[in-house]
Amino acid sequence: MTTDIAPLIDERPDTSPAALQALRGDSLYFNVAGSGPTFPVAQRSAERFRTWLNEVGMFGHIGYAAYNAALGATRADLAAALGDPGGAARVALAQSATDGLNTLVAGLAIPPRSLILTTLEEHGSALYPLRRRAELGDDLREIGWHRDPGRLLDDVRGGVRDGARALVMSLVSCKTGDVLPVREACRLAREAGAISIVDVAQALGQVRVDVEDLGADAVVTLGHKWLHGPLATGGFWVRDLALFSPTRLGWRSRLDLPTGSREYNPNATRFETGTVDDVFYRPRMPYTVGLLNSIPSLGQKGSRLNVIPGTVPSPLNLPRGCPFAPRCPHVMAICREEHPPLKTLDDGSAARCWLY
Repeated sequence: MTTDIAPLIDERPDTSPAALQALRGDSLYFNVAGSGPTFPVAQRSAERFRTWLNEVGMFGHIGYAAYNAALGATRADLAAALGDPGGAARVALAQSATDGLNTLVAGLAIPPRSLILTTLEEHGSALYPLRRRAELGDDLREIGWHRDPGRLLDDVRGGVRDGARALVMSLVSCKTGDVLPVREACRLAREAGAISIVDVAQALGQVRVDVEDLGADAVVTLGHKWLHGPLATGGFWVRDLALFSPTRLGWRSRLDLPTGSREYNPNATRFETGTVDDVFYRPRMPYTVGLLNSIPSLGQKGSRLNVIPGTVPSPLNLPRGCPFAPRCPHVMAICREEHPPLKTLDDGSAARCWLY
C-alpha cells in the first residue's frame, strides 16, 4: 500500500565494490568523458521515489510538496558538494551540464560584440553555444592547451588586456584528463571585471571542487560520469544572479512569486523552467527520443540494440539547417534549410525542433 510519506534516501548505503557494480560481469568501465554507469543504489533510490510519486500523483497535494522538498534537498546537497554549504539559493537544477552551460552562456550579461575567452579543451556542450554567440556577433577566442599552464595563463592575461568580458573553461579537460589552471585564470578574469564560468563535469567526484577556492562566478556539473548517478541530471551554482539573464522561462522560474508577477524567483531557481527530469519521461526532440531508445536494458540479451542511423557530422562541417536532419526520421524540407529556433512549449519546457 502506498503511504503519504516519500521514500527516504539511505544515508549509509552499501558501498562495497560488489554493491556498486552496475556492469555485466564481462564488461569493464573506462571513463571516456561520457557516462559512468549508474550505481545500483542510486538507480534503486531514484526508481523508488519516481514510483511513489506516480502513485500519489506528482501534482496532488502530497506528491507536489514532496517533489519540491526533494528538489530543495538536492540543491542543498549540490551546494555542499561544491564547497558552499548553506548555498542552496545559489543552485539551479538542470537536465545536464549541457543544459546548464547553454543557459549560462546564452545568459551572460555582457554588451553585444564582446570578447569571450575559452579553451580548445572544452566539451562541445560549451563550445557549441559559445560559437553560436560568435555567429551572432561576439568575438570568441579559443586558447590552445599545450600542457603548459604558464602559456595558457599568458594567453588569458592577453585576452583580458584586450577587454575580454567572459571566460569559459573546464577544471578537468574532457580530452586529456589534464587539470587546467582554473583558479589562476578566474583570478585574472575577476581582476579585469570579466565573468567566469567553470565546467566541472569531468572533475566532481574525482578531484576536489570548491567554488570559493576556484573563484568562479558560475560552476556547472552533472549527476552522472564520476558521480555515477542517473542520466538527465545536472545543476549549476551562480555567485551573483545579476551576472546572468534568464533566457528561457517556465512555471518554475516564477514559482515563488505571486500570480501575475513579472519578476523572477529571487534565487537561482529563476533559471529552472519546467519539471526537472521531464525529458526522461516525455522527450520532445527526435534526437532525444532516439538517444533514450538506444539505452540498453540490463536484462536485454540476444537482440540488437536500437541505434540512431547515419554518422555524427563533424562539428567543423555541420550540415545546413538542423544538424540532425540527415539522420532524423521526421525530417521535413525546412529542416534541411533553416536552423530551428528554441521554442518554449505550453508546459514550460523547450525544444529546438521544427516539429513544434
